Amino acid sequence: MASLYSIGLSGLQSSTARITTTGQNTANVDTEGYSRQNTATVSRAGGGVLVQDTSRIINQYVNQQVWSDTSKYNFYDSYHSMMTSFDAVMGDKSVSLSSYLDTAFSSLQNVNSDPTDSAARAHAYSTFQELASQYNELADYVTNQRELASDEISNNVEEINNITDQIASLNEQIFKLESTSKSPANELRDQQEQLVKELSAYLDVKVKYDDHKLMTVNLASGQPLVLQGNNNELALTSNPKNPDGLVGIELSFGRYEVNIPTDELGGSMGGLIAFRNEFVTTAERMLGQQALVLADTMNEQNKLGLDVNLDYGINLFSTTPIKTVSNPNNGNENADIGVRVTPGASSEVLTDTYEVVMTSASSFQLITYDLDGRITNESDVVDISASSAGDYFTVPGFGVDIQVGALADYSAGDRFQFAPTKDAASSLRISARSGDDFAMASPLSVSGDSANLSDANISISSITSLDPTRSSFTQSEGLKPNAPTRLEFDINGDVTVYYDAQTTPNTAIGPVTLTDYTDIFAELGIAEFAGYDISLDGAPQPGDAFSIGFNATGESDNYNGLKLADLQNQATVGGSRSYSEAFTSLVTEIGSVTASLKTNSSASEVVMNQSVAARDQVSAVSLDEEAVNLLRYQQSYTASAQVLSAAQNTFATLIGALR
Repeated sequence: MASLYSIGLSGLQSSTARITTTGQNTANVDTEGYSRQNTATVSRAGGGVLVQDTSRIINQYVNQQVWSDTSKYNFYDSYHSMMTSFDAVMGDKSVSLSSYLDTAFSSLQNVNSDPTDSAARAHAYSTFQELASQYNELADYVTNQRELASDEISNNVEEINNITDQIASLNEQIFKLESTSKSPANELRDQQEQLVKELSAYLDVKVKYDDHKLMTVNLASGQPLVLQGNNNELALTSNPKNPDGLVGIELSFGRYEVNIPTDELGGSMGGLIAFRNEFVTTAERMLGQQALVLADTMNEQNKLGLDVNLDYGINLFSTTPIKTVSNPNNGNENADIGVRVTPGASSEVLTDTYEVVMTSASSFQLITYDLDGRITNESDVVDISASSAGDYFTVPGFGVDIQVGALADYSAGDRFQFAPTKDAASSLRISARSGDDFAMASPLSVSGDSANLSDANISISSITSLDPTRSSFTQSEGLKPNAPTRLEFDINGDVTVYYDAQTTPNTAIGPVTLTDYTDIFAELGIAEFAGYDISLDGAPQPGDAFSIGFNATGESDNYNGLKLADLQNQATVGGSRSYSEAFTSLVTEIGSVTASLKTNSSASEVVMNQSVAARDQVSAVSLDEEAVNLLRYQQSYTASAQVLSAAQNTFATLIGALR
């Protein structure tokens, strides 16, 4: 009878434990992160049932998939959220640089209609001021987006450190509870896994369990965030001297820090950093490239004409000097270089990062890298052994000149980095003083003699330089005595070019037979020396003569003004796009990235929801199932009570029989 009592009692205890578990499941049906529990029993030797433990019903593989998919969704969602705002602003027609460019160059065409019209010049000046200001405003917006992303990243780091601290604290509580009471810390483990899910919204993490079944949380790149009761905190890193101002992440281990690869972070942190470090930098550089090219091409063309006062043209725009960053491992921390855009070669300047590498103390090589750090181009080695401090060296094909200091300052392996396009848009300013500085007129006037027999007309085919050190122009508006100024054709159709409008043989080239009447000075090999070239639109007759002189009365001339206006249509940005096309390309790039992120965000959300559903199918509480279980355990409890009652009746009958 003792065994019958024992069997009945163990049945009551088992049913009570199962009813308690069912009640706990039912009570937590709406608790986020709660995993339903199950009380396990085994048959006891000698009869009855033994309650083993109450455990959570979970699948660690499914949980890890939920965390991984949550991280991926939040990466795309955070990136897309930032890009949506970016796309809305940059794609708005009211801020489009194309509209400002059209307005500015249209006003320049109005000046071409009458270069003496001071009102038209003033209007053109104001429209180009507005164009420069619009570049500044868009660059400021890009900078603001970078700062906004930086603030979000900083907030995320605080949240991450707070979450990992809680996970580590729960590890201590779980160990204490399970080692002292031998009771499973189910609710604490649920809280811990819920915290991991929250953490996975910020980062891609991997979870493992040690020998004590305590949670270890690692980054996707392998570095540990949580080890037992300790958490390693994340911190932001940045180098204000870096040409990109990139933000990095480091993990603190107390005595030392480890840099974390930002491209493996995942989650909203990964999305925000990708937006800030990659796309914002791309947009900033694309805008800067456009501004840099606009300034260089307009400046160089304006310097080939005469302004309203018939003075040589000046720079219309300016940008801040290009900043360079010395590698901290350089031999001499005070050694530096200077950089400028090669005048007239801005079409060669790309949005890459440039690096000057000293191959020796007296030579260097220029290397360019894309935003992923891949090498895109390498120059030939440039010899600077014969240089003096302050000399510039042009690097062909790269669009920049490198200024060196004293050779004693450099060592082999020294590195200097810069991004030519980084600050150009934000620093673009109009340096012209007024509309009078638009050099609309040609510095030359050309004409045929009135006695010419042919209908051939002379025209200026090109003007390449007004620099007195590199052309036949004087320092103060005029032509040098040795400038080619007259062409005469003899009876054989051969030409003689005179240098001083006289007819003495010692100041002439020729007579020479021409194969063509276009770019005559180039054919004769004197175009570079002269700084200009001329063409005839037909064959001259013997005795024809043509004169070239300084345009001292060209106030109404618009030769150079037409060249300035035509720059709007030239493929100058990157050597393949016009100003407007380059901005359109940026807007298109923004729209394309935004659309792609939207698609990826929607797809990853579906996958995440499927993973959550799979987890819920395993671990979530079903009220229908719990209701059925409750009925079963109530009936089991009643039946066990009946066993006790039967045992009592049997015992009473036995006692009665013995009397």
